[in-house]
Amino acid sequence: KSGDMSQGVLRVARHPFRTDNNGQTAGFVWTVRDITQQKLADQMRNQFVYSATHELRTPLANIKAYAETLARSEAMDVEKQKEFCNIINSEANRLARFIDDLLTISRMEAGALLLERHETDLERILEETVEKCRAQMDQKRVTFQAELPPKLPELHLDKDKFVVVLVNLIGNAAKYPPEGGKVTVQVEARDGQIQIHVIDTGIGISVEDLPRVFDKFFRSTDPRVQEQTGSGLGLSLAAEIVRLHGGRITVHSEINKGTKFTVVLPTQ
Repeated sequence: KSGDMSQGVLRVARHPFRTDNNGQTAGFVWTVRDITQQKLADQMRNQFVYSATHELRTPLANIKAYAETLARSEAMDVEKQKEFCNIINSEANRLARFIDDLLTISRMEAGALLLERHETDLERILEETVEKCRAQMDQKRVTFQAELPPKLPELHLDKDKFVVVLVNLIGNAAKYPPEGGKVTVQVEARDGQIQIHVIDTGIGISVEDLPRVFDKFFRSTDPRVQEQTGSGLGLSLAAEIVRLHGGRITVHSEINKGTKFTVVLPTQ
Protein backbone atom coordinates (compact mmCIF):
# COMPACT_ATOMS: atom_id res chain seq x y z
CA LYS A 1 0.00 0.00 0.00
CA SER A 2 1.06 3.59 -0.48
CA GLY A 3 3.69 4.74 2.02
CA ASP A 4 4.27 1.23 3.41
CA MET A 5 7.99 0.42 3.25
CA SER A 6 7.86 -2.75 5.32
CA GLN A 7 8.42 -4.93 2.22
CA GLY A 8 11.06 -2.64 0.68
CA VAL A 9 10.95 -0.06 -2.09
CA LEU A 10 12.08 -0.77 -5.64
CA ARG A 11 12.67 1.69 -8.48
CA VAL A 12 11.94 0.20 -11.90
CA ALA A 13 13.08 1.95 -15.07
CA ARG A 14 12.81 1.08 -18.78
CA HIS A 15 15.40 2.22 -21.34
CA PRO A 16 15.45 1.69 -25.12
CA PHE A 17 17.88 -1.12 -25.97
CA ARG A 18 18.36 -0.62 -29.70
CA THR A 19 16.55 0.49 -32.83
CA ASP A 20 15.97 -1.40 -36.08
CA ASN A 21 16.77 -0.18 -39.59
CA ASN A 22 13.57 1.84 -39.67
CA GLY A 23 14.46 3.73 -36.50
CA GLN A 24 11.89 1.85 -34.46
CA THR A 25 12.70 0.63 -30.96
CA ALA A 26 13.37 -3.07 -31.10
CA GLY A 27 13.86 -3.78 -27.41
CA PHE A 28 14.23 -2.38 -23.93
CA VAL A 29 16.48 -2.78 -20.93
CA TRP A 30 14.70 -2.90 -17.59
CA THR A 31 16.58 -1.93 -14.43
CA VAL A 32 15.44 -2.62 -10.88
CA ARG A 33 17.09 -0.85 -7.92
CA ASP A 34 16.43 -1.35 -4.21
CA ILE A 35 16.04 2.18 -2.82
CA THR A 36 14.54 1.24 0.55
CA GLN A 37 17.34 2.79 2.63
CA GLN A 38 17.21 6.02 0.63
CA LYS A 39 13.46 6.27 1.08
CA LEU A 40 13.70 5.53 4.81
CA ALA A 41 16.38 8.22 5.17
CA ASP A 42 14.18 10.70 3.28
CA GLN A 43 11.21 9.78 5.46
CA MET A 44 13.21 10.25 8.69
CA ARG A 45 14.60 13.58 7.45
CA ASN A 46 11.14 14.86 6.56
CA GLN A 47 9.78 13.67 9.90
CA PHE A 48 12.67 15.40 11.67
CA VAL A 49 12.03 18.69 9.86
CA TYR A 50 8.37 18.51 10.89
CA SER A 51 9.21 17.59 14.50
CA ALA A 52 12.00 20.16 14.78
CA THR A 53 9.75 22.89 13.41
CA HIS A 54 7.10 22.02 15.99
CA GLU A 55 9.70 21.73 18.76
CA LEU A 56 11.00 25.23 17.96
CA ARG A 57 7.72 26.94 17.12
CA THR A 58 5.79 25.98 20.25
CA PRO A 59 8.18 27.41 22.89
CA LEU A 60 8.88 30.47 20.73
CA ALA A 61 5.13 31.15 20.45
CA ASN A 62 4.73 30.78 24.22
CA ILE A 63 7.68 33.07 24.97
CA LYS A 64 6.32 35.68 22.57
CA ALA A 65 2.78 35.51 23.97
CA TYR A 66 3.80 35.79 27.64
CA ALA A 67 6.40 38.50 26.94
CA GLU A 68 3.83 40.58 25.03
CA THR A 69 1.31 40.16 27.85
CA LEU A 70 3.89 41.34 30.39
CA ALA A 71 4.82 44.31 28.22
CA ARG A 72 1.19 45.44 27.75
CA SER A 73 -0.05 44.87 31.26
CA GLU A 74 0.15 47.80 33.68
CA ALA A 75 -1.86 46.34 36.56
CA MET A 76 -0.66 42.74 36.79
CA ASP A 77 0.12 41.64 40.33
CA VAL A 78 3.64 40.56 41.25
CA GLU A 79 2.79 36.87 41.68
CA LYS A 80 1.30 36.73 38.17
CA GLN A 81 4.37 38.46 36.77
CA LYS A 82 6.58 35.85 38.47
CA GLU A 83 4.46 33.04 37.03
CA PHE A 84 4.77 34.44 33.50
CA CYS A 85 8.52 34.93 33.92
CA ASN A 86 8.89 31.34 35.12
CA ILE A 87 7.01 30.08 32.05
CA ILE A 88 9.23 32.15 29.75
CA ASN A 89 12.32 30.79 31.50
CA SER A 90 11.03 27.21 31.23
CA GLU A 91 10.32 27.55 27.51
CA ALA A 92 13.75 29.13 26.93
CA ASN A 93 15.35 26.18 28.71
CA ARG A 94 13.38 23.81 26.49
CA LEU A 95 14.76 25.57 23.40
CA ALA A 96 18.28 25.44 24.80
CA ARG A 97 18.03 21.69 25.47
CA PHE A 98 16.84 21.04 21.93
CA ILE A 99 19.68 23.08 20.42
CA ASP A 100 22.19 21.32 22.72
CA ASP A 101 20.88 17.96 21.47
CA LEU A 102 21.31 19.06 17.86
CA LEU A 103 24.88 20.21 18.50
CA THR A 104 25.73 17.02 20.37
CA ILE A 105 24.31 14.89 17.56
CA SER A 106 26.41 16.89 15.09
CA ARG A 107 29.58 16.27 17.15
CA MET A 108 28.63 12.62 17.51
CA GLU A 109 28.33 12.15 13.74
CA ALA A 110 31.68 13.90 13.24
CA GLY A 111 33.32 11.56 15.77
CA ALA A 112 34.13 14.50 18.04
CA LEU A 113 31.95 13.59 21.01
CA LEU A 114 34.47 13.14 23.84
CA LEU A 115 33.98 12.21 27.48
CA GLU A 116 35.35 14.00 30.54
CA ARG A 117 35.14 11.28 33.18
CA HIS A 118 35.17 11.83 36.93
CA GLU A 119 34.17 9.81 39.97
CA THR A 120 30.39 10.24 40.11
CA ASP A 121 27.77 9.53 42.76
CA LEU A 122 25.04 7.75 40.76
CA GLU A 123 22.41 8.13 43.47
CA ARG A 124 22.92 11.88 43.53
CA ILE A 125 22.60 12.37 39.78
CA LEU A 126 19.49 10.17 39.79
CA GLU A 127 17.97 12.48 42.40
CA GLU A 128 18.93 15.54 40.32
CA THR A 129 17.41 14.00 37.20
CA VAL A 130 14.14 13.15 38.92
CA GLU A 131 13.86 16.75 40.12
CA LYS A 132 14.32 17.95 36.52
CA CYS A 133 11.40 15.72 35.49
CA ARG A 134 9.28 16.36 38.60
CA ALA A 135 7.07 19.06 37.07
CA GLN A 136 6.29 16.81 34.11
CA MET A 137 5.30 13.97 36.43
CA ASP A 138 3.22 16.21 38.68
CA GLN A 139 1.35 17.60 35.69
CA LYS A 140 0.10 14.11 34.78
CA ARG A 141 -0.05 12.88 38.39
CA VAL A 142 2.50 10.19 37.59
CA THR A 143 3.82 8.31 40.62
CA PHE A 144 7.60 7.90 40.85
CA GLN A 145 9.39 5.12 42.71
CA ALA A 146 13.14 4.48 43.11
CA GLU A 147 14.48 1.08 44.08
CA LEU A 148 18.19 1.35 44.90
CA PRO A 149 20.58 -0.99 46.72
CA PRO A 150 21.87 0.14 50.15
CA LYS A 151 25.23 1.10 48.69
CA LEU A 152 26.15 1.98 45.12
CA PRO A 153 29.71 1.89 43.78
CA GLU A 154 31.27 5.13 42.51
CA LEU A 155 31.23 5.25 38.73
CA HIS A 156 33.77 6.87 36.44
CA LEU A 157 31.40 8.90 34.26
CA ASP A 158 31.06 12.09 32.30
CA LYS A 159 28.39 13.45 34.63
CA ASP A 160 26.91 16.09 32.32
CA LYS A 161 26.55 13.69 29.41
CA PHE A 162 25.21 10.86 31.55
CA VAL A 163 22.57 13.19 32.97
CA VAL A 164 21.41 13.62 29.35
CA VAL A 165 20.88 9.84 29.20
CA LEU A 166 18.84 9.80 32.42
CA VAL A 167 16.81 12.91 31.52
CA ASN A 168 15.85 11.35 28.19
CA LEU A 169 14.92 7.97 29.68
CA ILE A 170 13.08 9.24 32.75
CA GLY A 171 11.54 12.15 30.81
CA ASN A 172 10.19 9.75 28.18
CA ALA A 173 8.92 7.42 30.90
CA ALA A 174 7.02 10.31 32.46
CA LYS A 175 5.69 11.54 29.12
CA TYR A 176 3.75 8.54 27.86
CA PRO A 177 1.85 6.96 30.81
CA PRO A 178 -1.80 7.94 31.14
CA GLU A 179 -2.73 10.27 33.96
CA GLY A 180 -2.11 8.50 37.24
CA GLY A 181 0.51 6.17 35.75
CA LYS A 182 3.77 5.09 37.31
CA VAL A 183 7.50 5.41 36.63
CA THR A 184 9.99 3.18 38.42
CA VAL A 185 13.80 3.37 38.42
CA GLN A 186 15.55 0.22 39.62
CA VAL A 187 19.32 -0.02 40.09
CA GLU A 188 21.22 -3.28 40.49
CA ALA A 189 24.94 -3.73 41.15
CA ARG A 190 26.33 -7.18 40.39
CA ASP A 191 29.06 -9.00 38.46
CA GLY A 192 31.10 -5.85 37.95
CA GLN A 193 28.18 -4.03 36.34
CA ILE A 194 25.55 -1.46 37.17
CA GLN A 195 22.13 -1.99 35.65
CA ILE A 196 19.69 0.92 35.58
CA HIS A 197 16.12 0.00 34.66
CA VAL A 198 13.63 2.75 33.78
CA ILE A 199 10.12 1.28 33.72
CA ASP A 200 6.83 2.97 32.87
CA THR A 201 3.18 1.99 32.61
CA GLY A 202 2.74 3.92 29.39
CA ILE A 203 1.43 3.23 25.91
CA GLY A 204 4.28 0.87 25.01
CA ILE A 205 6.14 0.45 21.73
CA SER A 206 4.90 -1.70 18.89
CA VAL A 207 6.87 -4.71 17.63
CA GLU A 208 7.35 -2.89 14.32
CA ASP A 209 8.82 0.21 15.98
CA LEU A 210 11.09 -1.50 18.55
CA PRO A 211 14.06 -2.07 16.17
CA ARG A 212 14.09 1.64 15.27
CA VAL A 213 13.67 3.39 18.62
CA PHE A 214 17.39 4.30 18.76
CA ASP A 215 17.50 5.61 15.17
CA LYS A 216 18.14 9.32 14.78
CA PHE A 217 14.99 11.36 14.10
CA PHE A 218 12.69 8.34 14.46
CA ARG A 219 9.31 8.87 16.07
CA SER A 220 6.47 6.37 16.03
CA THR A 221 3.45 7.16 13.87
CA ASP A 222 1.20 6.17 16.80
CA PRO A 223 -1.10 9.20 17.28
CA ARG A 224 -0.51 9.03 21.05
CA VAL A 225 3.21 9.57 20.42
CA GLN A 226 2.70 12.25 17.79
CA GLU A 227 0.57 14.37 20.12
CA GLN A 228 3.58 14.67 22.48
CA THR A 229 6.42 17.04 21.70
CA GLY A 230 9.71 15.48 20.68
CA SER A 231 12.47 15.57 18.08
CA GLY A 232 13.40 11.90 17.79
CA LEU A 233 16.96 12.67 18.93
CA GLY A 234 16.90 11.78 22.62
CA LEU A 235 17.14 7.99 22.52
CA SER A 236 19.73 8.02 19.74
CA LEU A 237 21.85 10.43 21.76
CA ALA A 238 21.37 8.38 24.95
CA ALA A 239 22.46 5.18 23.20
CA GLU A 240 25.62 6.80 21.84
CA ILE A 241 26.61 8.26 25.21
CA VAL A 242 26.12 4.88 26.89
CA ARG A 243 28.21 3.23 24.17
CA LEU A 244 31.04 5.73 24.71
CA HIS A 245 30.99 4.79 28.40
CA GLY A 246 31.57 1.16 27.41
CA GLY A 247 27.99 0.14 28.16
CA ARG A 248 24.84 -0.78 26.30
CA ILE A 249 21.18 0.11 26.36
CA THR A 250 18.27 -2.22 25.61
CA VAL A 251 14.51 -1.92 25.47
CA HIS A 252 11.62 -4.28 26.16
CA SER A 253 8.06 -3.18 25.60
CA GLU A 254 4.50 -4.35 25.14
CA ILE A 255 1.93 -2.16 23.47
CA ASN A 256 -0.58 -0.62 25.91
CA LYS A 257 1.25 -2.13 28.89
CA GLY A 258 4.49 -0.21 29.25
CA THR A 259 8.19 -0.06 28.45
CA LYS A 260 11.43 -0.95 30.19
CA PHE A 261 14.76 0.59 29.18
CA THR A 262 17.90 -0.93 30.69
CA VAL A 263 21.32 0.74 30.80
CA VAL A 264 24.24 -1.57 31.61
CA LEU A 265 27.57 0.02 32.61
CA PRO A 266 30.84 -1.50 33.76
CA THR A 267 31.84 -0.45 37.28
CA GLN A 268 35.56 -0.55 36.46
